[in-house]
Amino acid sequence: MKVMLFLHSLNGRGIASVVTCVAERAVADGHQVMIVANSVVEGVEQGTGIGVVDLRSSERRTVPGIPGLRRAIRRYRPDVLYAHGNGPARAAVLATRGLTGRPYLVTVEHNHYSSYPWRLRPIRDVANRLLLPRADRVVGVAPEIVEDLEDLFPGVRGKTSTIPPPFTRWSRAVELAQEDVPHPWFREGELPVVISVANIHARKDPATLVRAMVEVNEHSPTPVRLALIGQPSDPELAARLTDIAREGGIDAHVALLGFQANPLAYVARSSIFALTSRNEGMPIVLLESMALGIPIVSTDCPSGPRYLLQDGQYGELAPVGDVDAIAAAILRLLNDPEHARRLGQQATARVERFTPQRITQDYLDLVEHP
Repeated sequence: MKVMLFLHSLNGRGIASVVTCVAERAVADGHQVMIVANSVVEGVEQGTGIGVVDLRSSERRTVPGIPGLRRAIRRYRPDVLYAHGNGPARAAVLATRGLTGRPYLVTVEHNHYSSYPWRLRPIRDVANRLLLPRADRVVGVAPEIVEDLEDLFPGVRGKTSTIPPPFTRWSRAVELAQEDVPHPWFREGELPVVISVANIHARKDPATLVRAMVEVNEHSPTPVRLALIGQPSDPELAARLTDIAREGGIDAHVALLGFQANPLAYVARSSIFALTSRNEGMPIVLLESMALGIPIVSTDCPSGPRYLLQDGQYGELAPVGDVDAIAAAILRLLNDPEHARRLGQQATARVERFTPQRITQDYLDLVEHP
């Protein structure tokens, strides 16, 4: 087939990594693939054998890119168009209206719509209600996302599917995990480290995790360290985390490590992976930790963690924003190493569901078996 994938920005981050991974796998399976993006960040890996069209439009707004997308469709004439993201989904519906030989259109929602802090939400609601039902298929990357879309926009019912994102680093996970880590906390024999990989942003709620670690250290016979990896996208919040740690007496045991090109090397040497988000789509960082056999504590936020961890079968789930529950879950894993080891081993097998080959085939099957 001739496959086209459309997204806001080919920038190497979450959705872009998923799109590139699926595109590479589709090329390996013998399909012709073109990625179309409103913007393409210079230097970002684009994948071997994949055509790329940079519309040179707005990175955040998709409406200005609609004419360019329509031209790309007319020129390339794809059999199927996958539009990743809420804005690109609506833009793709508008760009394909009235086209002769219109491609089969699949929209893919990566966020839990109801709980995501959208700008201009009322306008977006009306547009989605009118446009999403015009797609041939509407995909959500987690079951909760699909249920949410069906409740909000009843016109999509009967067209929906759940296809999770692939484990994008599947082929390199072991290699990346074995790379050296310069930070002294991650050497053998050091104190246990709880690690979190997420940008410093209110939606990721790192403040709750730092407060939970204050409680963990109050009840642990030995100090427990916390390492936070991620861009400080909110500098004021990053400063507040330092204040919380200092006021709780654990500032010597909390490190904000910023962006790391290879977080898997840090995760692989940690005792516990913690995610305290208030909202997610489908957190690939959990997949990475599961693949490495690192026991997980995660908030039961919408959406993704409950699905990935199978209602707590493969990791500890705690209510969003609940400092006491998160601290208790971390202490359970620290105090029961056998339980933690067992969770990690079971989670490793669960990750096989999310290989790039399997997820890409799920996408292609939507067209072959609509």
